[in-house]
Amino acid sequence: MPRMTLIHPLSTEVTEELRDKFRRMLARLEDVRAQAGTVDAPGVWRPAIDLGEQEDAVLIRIELPGVRPDQIRLTLRNQLLRVEGRKERPALSESMDRPVRFLCLERSYGTFAFNLSLHWQIDRARITARMVDGILDIRLPKTDLSLQEMIIPIES
Repeated sequence: MPRMTLIHPLSTEVTEELRDKFRRMLARLEDVRAQAGTVDAPGVWRPAIDLGEQEDAVLIRIELPGVRPDQIRLTLRNQLLRVEGRKERPALSESMDRPVRFLCLERSYGTFAFNLSLHWQIDRARITARMVDGILDIRLPKTDLSLQEMIIPIES
């Protein structure tokens, strides 16, 4: 018959110390990932995006709760729209002198950067961007409607 080994539970003090070290390690890992800022690399935060098209404009809506407009940078070069920014991690409580025991960590923080390739000619002078309630709306007016796809009938 195999011999059973009893595992003794760790003391509360040791358990809390391990939890605290693990929390600090996760926070450092998040900071390292945020500082890397690599586009579309695994683990880098990317906000949710909706992309739509109207006859005269391309519409982009980006969810950025907790991000101020001055923490975002939008650039358009050739046909590439670049969106960059940073979402700061707020303190979980007023007094951070006591450790916080996290039960669930689902929100993303740190830097984000991504590119959207545009397949339309954009009227750069009429681009607008507006931030309301954590939603960034970008309107990119098209310059020439003749660039739209059309069906050409074939005669026989």
